[in-house]
Amino acid sequence: MSWTLRTPDGRSLRANAWNWRPTLELLERGRVLDEETLMALGCNGRVELSGAEARQIAVFLDGYLPGVPGEGRVLLDGTVTTEPDTFEFHREELDRNYSATAEWLTDFRDFCRDAPQGFTCS
Repeated sequence: MSWTLRTPDGRSLRANAWNWRPTLELLERGRVLDEETLMALGCNGRVELSGAEARQIAVFLDGYLPGVPGEGRVLLDGTVTTEPDTFEFHREELDRNYSATAEWLTDFRDFCRDAPQGFTCS
């Protein structure tokens, strides 16, 4: 399962479920977007975010990312680890399968920062 974020000027960023789910959880914990928008972003449908919402995400991640080491990952429960991802599927502990890397979060932040007219997620 994956999502494509697309700006009106044609730039795009792809997200897979493994990094998108913890990203949405992080935005929820940070109260960056409302619950309805976050729920819609987690579904396979078309969601439009405004330029103001994209800026809110970028500002939040600007403040959050300094606390995540370059080789770090944010897990679904919000904890940060520097343990490398083995890409092993954890059937008994599904939450362990999801993590957003510092690199992904930086790319997402930069995408949001450079989306003054917002973006669609589908």
